[in-house]
This record gives sequence, C-alpha cells and structure tokens, in this order.
Amino acid sequence: MKNIIHPASNTSTQTRSTPKWLIILGFSVLAGCQTAPPQPKQPVPKTVVHPHPAPSIVRPATPHSPTTPQPEFGYPPLESQALPALPAPPQPQVVLRDGRNIPLVQKLMAQGLQQLQLGQLDDAEETYIRVQRIAPQYSSVYARLSEVALKKKDGATAEGMARRGLVLAKSPQQKSGFWQLISLAGAMQNKPDVVNEANGHLQGQ
Repeated sequence: MKNIIHPASNTSTQTRSTPKWLIILGFSVLAGCQTAPPQPKQPVPKTVVHPHPAPSIVRPATPHSPTTPQPEFGYPPLESQALPALPAPPQPQVVLRDGRNIPLVQKLMAQGLQQLQLGQLDDAEETYIRVQRIAPQYSSVYARLSEVALKKKDGATAEGMARRGLVLAKSPQQKSGFWQLISLAGAMQNKPDVVNEANGHLQGQ
C-alpha cells in the first residue's frame, strides 16, 4: 500500500513548525495599531510676504556756478525805512445854517418879541422854545430865552441859556451881548466869580 498524505495533516505540520515569538510579535503589532491615539495636526506656518521697498532716487547735486558767489549766512536783514508823511487832504469848509431864514422861525421870533414887550413871559418863553426846537443853532433865540429868565428872576436858567448862545455866537458884538447877560445872571445869583469872569471878557474886548 502507498502512503497517502492528507492536506490537513500537512497544514498542522507547517503551523507547528512556525516559531512562537513570531506569532506573539504579530499580535502585539495589531494591538498597537488599534490603541494608538491619533496624532494632532501640526499648524502650517503662514508665509509672510514682505513688500519690496521703493528704490530711492538719488539726484545729483547741482554744482554752483563758479562765477556767482553764494552768501554764507543768508540774506542781510531788511532795514525799516520811514515813509514820508503825506499831506492831509484839505477839509471842505462846511457852512452851518442856523435856520434864521426859515419863514416860520422869523414869524415866531417876532411873535415872541411882542409877547415879551407885553409882559407875557410864559407865552414868550413857550414861543422861543418852539424856535429852539426848529433852529437849535440859532444863537439869537438863546439870548431871548436868557432875557425872559432874567425877567422871571431865574438867574440859573438865564446864565445857562446865555452860555449856550455864547458857544454859537460868531461876531464880537454877539459875544459881548452874551457876556452882559452872564454878568447880570451872576449878580442875580450872588456869584461874584461869574460876574468877574464876564466883566473880564467885556473889558478885554
């Protein structure tokens, strides 16, 4: 009889011939692959692109002209020069109208004089005040108001009106008449200084 070799018996024979340490190593590798934790991903470093600096342009220095001298310390300081005084333009002469030629002023002045002669002092004073409002530059109306105040024994008002008329008086005769009224008003007020002032101007004329 021939010897028949079965496949199963052959396999067991090969298995028995495999070393044990190789089998243990294979199991340990499989166990390590199953229990090893996943490795974290490393961040990818970003690439920073630096801009290239603009090229600097170096201009060649312009050489100075050898024939033109250059100042070392700049320009000299400017000296202030006094300008000649310009002559003042001629001022036009202004002739002030005192209003004496106004028909109403003439009519009221005549009316006030008539009232003054009749002794109607209050009416005369009221009439001359109307003239003063119409023509405040008319010096004669202040002389009449000073005269009315003297007749009413009001020395202070008489002096005040006479001094206002003195400022507006133009001729020496008018100024003399106002100083006489001021002297009378000063005597009525018992003011010797006012009387002396008025007499001094009257004597000096």
